[in-house]
Amino acid sequence: MTAERLFFALWPDDGLRHELAQRLPPLAAAVSGRAQRPDQWHVTLEFLGDVTNERQPAAWEAADRVAVDAFDVVFDALDHWRHPQVYCLAATRTPAPLTQLVEQLRTGLALMGFTPETRSYRPHVTLARKVRTARPGPLREPLRWPADRFALVRSVTEPAGSRYEPLRWWNLRGRGG
Repeated sequence: MTAERLFFALWPDDGLRHELAQRLPPLAAAVSGRAQRPDQWHVTLEFLGDVTNERQPAAWEAADRVAVDAFDVVFDALDHWRHPQVYCLAATRTPAPLTQLVEQLRTGLALMGFTPETRSYRPHVTLARKVRTARPGPLREPLRWPADRFALVRSVTEPAGSRYEPLRWWNLRGRGG
């Protein structure tokens, strides 16, 4: 059986990715560590781990059950997570529809036999990895991330690091979704 490392995520459209490319590299350059490549920026919703090809339809079914309105996430802080050595863009407030999205995914995944995360959800965008020290604090100009869809993403490990590939999309309600 073939298995792929999968997670659900908010994935930026081309316009947002362009804005991120203008704003995020200077933030990542402010710390020592390995900067996350711009084509890999995303907001993880739920990590699944290794999922066999036979089990993937169960993950799709869990996502099919999600019924949440489109929303915006405002990233307004920089944070350093010491244990995973990650420097990230963080949202100090999680919008209610984002909380609902994560809860609905977790519930659906549990119903389909997956073991979802139990920790509180913290929306973030990884800027750099292997960062030993960094100063957290407010972001001078908050960044608004409009979310009207989410993706199931495959993580492929390569010598240069992980490469993420969206496999399938789900629209949220409203905003044309």
